[in-house]
Amino acid sequence: MANTAPTALITGASRGIGRGIAVELARRGWAIAINYARDQEAARECRRLCEQAAPDQSQASFEIIQADVSRPDDRARLLDSVLARFGWVDLLVNNAGVAPAVRTDLLEASEESFDRVMATNLKGPYFLT
Repeated sequence: MANTAPTALITGASRGIGRGIAVELARRGWAIAINYARDQEAARECRRLCEQAAPDQSQASFEIIQADVSRPDDRARLLDSVLARFGWVDLLVNNAGVAPAVRTDLLEASEESFDRVMATNLKGPYFLT
């Protein structure tokens, strides 16, 4: 059966705020693309919680898609996968984010750390939108 529910793509949906948004949208009948970068088990748990929250579990539609939004090829694959599975995206929740691997004074931050944070937190949402 074709998807008729509104569809959300949630980056970083495997935990925290992203997971909370996914579960709430599932409760409201949305189809959800659950994106994660590294923790597949956490993404599976998010899908399980979404399935439990869905008002009509026989019509619920949740897809787990691994992609690192800091990488251009992963972003393209993520969007292609969502469109192939659901046909469209009604809502994009740019939730994925990282902090510096080593917290230090701004004047001591490495260029590598800066690039990692900017690629995920700025370039990812900018180019995915």
